[in-house]
Formats: sequence, C-alpha cells, structure tokens
Amino acid sequence: MAAISPASRPAGWPYLLLAVAAGSFLLFWKLGSMPVQQWDEARAGIHSLEALRHPGEWLVSYYKGAPDLWVVKPPLLRWLQSLSFATLGPTELALRLPSALAGLGTLALVWAAGRRWLGHPAAGLLAALVLATAGGFVTRHVTRGGDYDALLTLCTTGAVLCWLGFVATGRARLAWGTGVALALAVLTKGVAGVLMGPGLLALVAITGSWHRLRRPAPWLAAGLVLAVAAAWYGLREHAAPGYLVAVWQNEGPGRFGGAIENNEEPFYWYISKMVEAKFSFWLAAVLLGYVLGWARPRGSRGWWLTRATAALAGCHLLIISLARTKLAWYDAPLYPLLALQAAAGLWWAGLAVARDRNWRLRPAVLTAAVLLAVAGPYAARLAQLREWYQQRFVLPQLLYGAHLQAQVAQHPELSTYTLATDGTFNDSPEFYRQAVARQHGHRIARTEPAAAGTLPAGTVLVACGAAAARPWLQRYQCEVLARTDSCFTLRLGMTR
Repeated sequence: MAAISPASRPAGWPYLLLAVAAGSFLLFWKLGSMPVQQWDEARAGIHSLEALRHPGEWLVSYYKGAPDLWVVKPPLLRWLQSLSFATLGPTELALRLPSALAGLGTLALVWAAGRRWLGHPAAGLLAALVLATAGGFVTRHVTRGGDYDALLTLCTTGAVLCWLGFVATGRARLAWGTGVALALAVLTKGVAGVLMGPGLLALVAITGSWHRLRRPAPWLAAGLVLAVAAAWYGLREHAAPGYLVAVWQNEGPGRFGGAIENNEEPFYWYISKMVEAKFSFWLAAVLLGYVLGWARPRGSRGWWLTRATAALAGCHLLIISLARTKLAWYDAPLYPLLALQAAAGLWWAGLAVARDRNWRLRPAVLTAAVLLAVAGPYAARLAQLREWYQQRFVLPQLLYGAHLQAQVAQHPELSTYTLATDGTFNDSPEFYRQAVARQHGHRIARTEPAAAGTLPAGTVLVACGAAAARPWLQRYQCEVLARTDSCFTLRLGMTR
C-alpha cells in the first residue's frame, strides 16, 4: 500500500454508495417489465400467491390448491415473496424484488470483503462492480428473477466471509455467523444450502488451521444448521406426508446421481459457460489474482483471501460439476468469490505499477481507475439487459399478464371468463390467472385446446398465440372483445 498515501485513504461510505448505485441500476432497471417466465419463476410465484390464500399453512407450498411435491424447496423465499405481494400487489416487480434486494445485499458484502481483505474501500468498489458485471450473477434466473438462487447466493457468501474471518482470527461470533448464514441457506434451497460445507473444511486444511476446530463455536454453529434443517424437514413432513420422499428424489441423490428432466451436461460445462459469457471479462484477472495471491506473505490478508476463494469456489465447482443434473444457475454462488479474486488480481497489479512509477494515488484517481476498468463489461451487461427487454414478448404464452391488464382497462365489466392456453406445460398463464383473480376479484377458469367445442355459447375466453386461439376460432363463431399483440378476448358464439 506504499503507493497510496495515508491522506488518500478516505471513509468507505462514498465507495459503498457508488457500488450500490451502479449495481442497483443493473439489478433494478425495468425489473418488473419482463413477463413472468415459465417453469421455475412462475412456479415460485404461484407458491407465494397460494400462501396468501392459505394464511394458516405457511409450511406447505401449494399448487392449484394442493400440496406441491414437484418443487420441494424450503419456505424462506416463499415467505419473502408473499410479504412482497401483500405489500406491493401480485406484480412482476413484487415477485422479483426479494431476489434483486438479495443481489444488492451480496454486492454490499463483496464490497465490505474487498475493503477488509484488500485494504482499501476502492478495492471493495472494484470487487462489487466486477460482480455486478458478471453474466452469471446479474441474470434472469438469479438476481433478476423470482427464483431461489439470488437469496441462496447472499446466504452462502455471508457464510463464506464469516468463516474466513473465523479461521483467520478465531473470533467465535464469526463461526456463529457462518452457522446462521448456512441455516438460512438451507431454508432457502435445502441441500444446495450446505454445498459450501466441504469448502469450509478445505480452507481449514490448506491454511493449516485445524486448531480452530478445537474450539466449541464451530461445532455449535454446525449443530445450529443441523437443528434448523431437522426442524424444517420434520415439521414439513408432519404437515403433509410424502415430502421427504419427494426431497430424496428431487433434491438429494436423485439430482446428484441422475439427470433429472434430461439436464445432463459434460463435467466441464460450468467452466465452458464462464469462458463463453458468464465471467469471460474477468477470467484473466482471476488467474492473475491467484498467481499474485498465492505468493503473498503467509498470514497476510491477501494470503487468506486467496486461499479462501480457492478452497470454497474450487470445492463448490467440483461438486456441481460431478453432479449429473446440471442447470445454468447452480454456479451462482461462485461469482462473489471469483469477483473478489479478480479484483485482488487487478488491485495488486495496479499497486505494483504505482510503486514502480512512484505514483501517489488520490481517491479521485483510484475511483476513476476502477470505473474505467469496469466500463466495458458494465456496458456489455447493460446491452444484454436491453436485448432481453426488447425480446420480452416473443413467446405468446408469456403475454397473458399484459393482455389481462389491458382487458381490465378496456372492459372493466368483464369479471368472469376462461383462460385458454396452448396445452403445453407452462406455469406463466397460471400465475397471471391467480394474480389477476387476487388483484381484481375476477373468477377465471382455465381450459386447453382439447376442450374446444365443449364450452357453451356466450363464454368469454382469453387466448394468447395462434396455437391457443386457433381451436376456438375454428369451432365457434367468435366476437373479438379485445386484442393486444397475438392475444384475444373472445365471446364464443354458435359452434360451426
């Protein structure tokens, strides 16, 4: 740090505010404009809407009025989304707000870790902005979607940083922090919440810190995680039996040892995705960080940080790569760790150059250098968000929400009607059916193409896309009451 004069070490809050502001734009820009996505996001939203319909049964996830044994995630995200819906209404923004806030919390944690372990708030700013521009972090299924992985990543990042602090300093409260964070991770995504466990032990091993495990705090913290997990799974099984069998099939050995729903990829798949898009801008910086960090003096902050990110990221990557079921968002917890190591590489290299040239770096210069380093990746991430926004209405089965809101504005008298889909598996229309019913008090049935010809004349029908509308247009004389894009509100007449 000789190249940075004592006078140039400012308070950290301006850097934190800058990190939060820059990260917030990528996390929240048009967050509620994308339609609810099929499969996971829509299913999570349905669970949260149904929780409001069953206020006395917060342990069980419901789907169309029955306990859901297909998606068996624990309840923390559902509770947060239900609170968001109750506060803001059943909207896309409310669905995604817990994930975006979790992403913002993770950026703050990474900033704090960069400041602590790299020794300057500007280094924390660099680490936070590297994370904000990572394609595997600010993306639809993680921090910009109503899914589980942003909240999981916040919890695992907190656990890792607390454990690093405990192993380095021996402070018992940090071991307890690890336990609390992992317990929350388990309540977010079950088994996935403890995948960092082997990495925690690996950090102890590679730093020769076994003496830390002779203290009671880490074992009591581990007991807390086990107690929370046992309490959750026991209470949930008691509330609606059959849950543990479903968890075993879908979350445990069934997912690790088999390719669920044909999601099987080669061992190197996650690495290839990082190289292609998810962390491509920063891979060279990560490698530089490990080369420089591994050679730093034993016991220094950089020495500890490098070994922590190597142990935790390496073990987690190995576990998800060995699992036969591979999905694109399983690597989300890696990116805060890799962002810290990439920032370390750039920071240490920059300090070496400054020392060599005898530069005395001022806060304005440091801030400008950080912003310049991330400008290109930041612009690329923003361009990707704009592209997703422009293509948000390409799939007809994702258009129901926008059409139903337009229908409410054009025909407020319509309160009883039927939602017709194209018959493919897609929970997005079901989410909007339940959301509009809750928001406006409408009575909305649901039907599929096979039922064409069975509904009585006078039925009001909503269909989006040619595949959903064609069977009804072919079998009935129809009056078009409203139309938006490829969506129709029809009043069915006589059959043809």
